[in-house]
Amino acid sequence: MTHRWLISPDWHPDDPPEDPDTGNYGNQELEEKLKRDFGGDAWRVFGMGVSVPNAGLAAGFTKNESGRYVLSAVLVVGDAVTTDTLRRVPVVALENSLNISQDTVREEVDKLPPLQRTPGMSPEDFSALVARHYTTWARGVPHPAAAMAADSETKLPTVHTWIREARLRGFLPPARRGKSST
Repeated sequence: MTHRWLISPDWHPDDPPEDPDTGNYGNQELEEKLKRDFGGDAWRVFGMGVSVPNAGLAAGFTKNESGRYVLSAVLVVGDAVTTDTLRRVPVVALENSLNISQDTVREEVDKLPPLQRTPGMSPEDFSALVARHYTTWARGVPHPAAAMAADSETKLPTVHTWIREARLRGFLPPARRGKSST
């Protein structure tokens, strides 16, 4: 079986679609080929040195139970891929860039009622609103509480208290340390 490089060392994201002479692919065609060959919900291809110094990178993503894309595959191409090269793969930045570009998180948040208590709002209703904001932000960012605090101009500890109360009332599942859980 002969192997062909998916990305040649001189490949660039603006290259045209597959060239029969060189075997190079353009971004969109390569992303579709990777999805067909390796599965996953989405792939993104970055040219030499764009995301990782001295290497080309293709990243595969799958959607988790909350609808957020998470990294599920990495293809790194370079002259000498070392552990140091792999450590430079910006996992969080890759996930964020795909989630923010793919999802309409901002539009969805803007459709929700503002994250504030209104007169006559019951504690249950407010906890339900907090949970809706949290699950919406969790689809697009790794730290939904921080996004909620910034968006509502509320102190982060206050938002953490609201989220804890929403969990206690059963509107959100138990937290997992270091991860947004929905």
